[in-house]
Amino acid sequence: MDDEQIAKALETLAANGFEDVPHEGEWLHPPYPNDASGRAIVLNDSDFQFVVVDRTSGAVYSCCEDDETLMASSLSKLTQIAQLWGSIDRDDVGPAEDEDFARVVTSFEAELKRIDPAAAKPSEFWPLYVEEISSAEL
Repeated sequence: MDDEQIAKALETLAANGFEDVPHEGEWLHPPYPNDASGRAIVLNDSDFQFVVVDRTSGAVYSCCEDDETLMASSLSKLTQIAQLWGSIDRDDVGPAEDEDFARVVTSFEAELKRIDPAAAKPSEFWPLYVEEISSAEL
C-alpha cells in the first residue's frame, strides 16, 4: 500500500478524530515514515510506541518497544472494530456495575471474532486492551 491508499483508508477514523482507537500518540499524515521493516508508521507516541501498517498485507500493528500486537488484519477491519469500540465507549449510560460491564465486554469480544478472527486472538491488541480495562473496572 502506498501512502495515498493508507490515508484514504484512514479517512473514516480521522473523521471522528481517531477517538475510537484507544491508543496514545499522534496520528501522522503522509508521507508516512517507515519502521525498520518498511511498514508505514501512522501513529507515533514518542519513539517507543507506535502503530504501523504493513504495506504488503495492509495489516495494522500496535508496537511498543520489542512487542507488537495485531490491531486488525486490514485497515478496513480496523475501521469496523474501532467504530464498534467507539459505540461502546461513547455509550452515555455506560457500564455502571461489573455485571453490566461484563456483558458489554462479552458482546464486543463476540463481534470482534466475527469481524476479524485474527485480531480476536487472546494475545492481540483488542483482547489485551479489554482485559486491561476490565481488571481496572473490578
